[in-house]
Amino acid sequence: MTLSRGGIRGPQGQQDCVSEHVLVVPRSRLFPREPFQGFSREGLPLYLAAIARDGFFAPRDRVEEDPSFKQIIPYVVLRHRDRIFLVKRTHGGGEARLRDKYSVGLGGHITPADQDSGDLLESGMARELREEVELPLEWRARVVGLLNDDQEPVGRVHFGVVYQVDVPEPTVRVRETTKLSGDFATPEQVREVYHRLESWSRYVVDGLALVG
Repeated sequence: MTLSRGGIRGPQGQQDCVSEHVLVVPRSRLFPREPFQGFSREGLPLYLAAIARDGFFAPRDRVEEDPSFKQIIPYVVLRHRDRIFLVKRTHGGGEARLRDKYSVGLGGHITPADQDSGDLLESGMARELREEVELPLEWRARVVGLLNDDQEPVGRVHFGVVYQVDVPEPTVRVRETTKLSGDFATPEQVREVYHRLESWSRYVVDGLALVG
């Protein structure tokens, strides 16, 4: 994936080297019609094309509370056979709005450093995944859907591209233990904490029928 706007620039095209920069797409370009709510598989190639065509890097502090832009987040579901990697966000996590919630997804923002190797989304996904967990040497990733939640403050400024990553053995360990704890869980165990899942995880669990 390549970006149509070169360099590290804000929404008005001005250089800004102070703030962290993240990949965003104007809401109007991502959703030319009424946006969907929740998890969706429909129109996946069109959304990915919009991200490639209209995405650019903006200072995160300028877009964090601005719903006219969507920050693009690869959201990775780790699976080993029928088990799902379930994580809990602790008080050490950076996003206060998600603390003490469970998640079936790992991931984070796309940054300018992800332009250096191949597909932008896949590079960002792999980097974030490796930063958050230790993985077996062999793993396979594929895009399985999209996420949008305009009903909550966090969701209004983010848009998820959902990856499923299958690992050959359950030797996955959380790296950022001050921010997360996690382990593979059965569908029954995920169902037990369903009410404490962050909204994106609930959408993914329902959309992919992860708990039957």
